[in-house]
Amino acid sequence: MRPYKVILAQLIGPALLAATFLWTTNEAVAFSVLVGGLISALSNSYFAVQAFRYQGADNADKIVRSFLKGEIGKILIAVLLFALSFNFLENLNVVALFSGFLFAHLIGISVTGWMIKGSAGNSPRAASRRKQ
Repeated sequence: MRPYKVILAQLIGPALLAATFLWTTNEAVAFSVLVGGLISALSNSYFAVQAFRYQGADNADKIVRSFLKGEIGKILIAVLLFALSFNFLENLNVVALFSGFLFAHLIGISVTGWMIKGSAGNSPRAASRRKQ
């Protein structure tokens, strides 16, 4: 799986949503959606780097530890970035901030699902079913 595609989608999606809000509502809402999306994408980027560091059955224990480290780091990064946003950003719309965060997370889940579904269609088992 290619985690960079998920992160890229998590950056593009909220940016497009923020542009839409900039056009339809106001700058504060658009900026807040963008910041929420960036918080999600940055924290998930850390997780992706940690989670996909090791591969193979020989590294099973390292994989488990890297997933745990990635998940804990992702949560800490998200909490830190939210705290910094609340403390240092002016005219922040809290609902839009959390909406952007949730939107980016949903994009990540959707893109990951599409990638898994697409790769399952290329498996040897799926190929043998198509031949029958």
